Amino acid sequence: MLEFLLAGIPLLLFLMMILQLSLLWIDKGTVDAAAHFAARKFARTARINFESARQEALLEAWKICLNRPGGSLASMAMTTLDITRDGKQKVNRAAAGDALCVQLIHGVRLIVPWADWVLFNISSGPKTSIGNQYYLMLQSTRWVTVE
Repeated sequence: MLEFLLAGIPLLLFLMMILQLSLLWIDKGTVDAAAHFAARKFARTARINFESARQEALLEAWKICLNRPGGSLASMAMTTLDITRDGKQKVNRAAAGDALCVQLIHGVRLIVPWADWVLFNISSGPKTSIGNQYYLMLQSTRWVTVE
């Protein structure tokens, strides 16, 4: 009986880690898709009205990230959309043919017990914790050409 307990606890933790990593993989795919659709929406109208195009692109990303499995309004507050010319320099307007970098950052909550704390502590990327809830900030970057 003691052997079962000694072997069962690490096995259970291992299975929970696999579950949490699977959920993170799904969330990363959703963030990538949201960045893709936001960049497309931005590229279509950025030449006419830059700020409106940026807001529409952020709204598009919000919709996709909110409707993902596990999406919540709390994680929506941790969603940003940055538009830069070379990955560093912010821009306020765009002309036809400009190549711009659209970077989406979205906070994803780690929800699997025990595995959340372990993954949060070993993660090297951007992360935050609010109370006893742990969030990883998933990033996705797309380059677009303004139409």
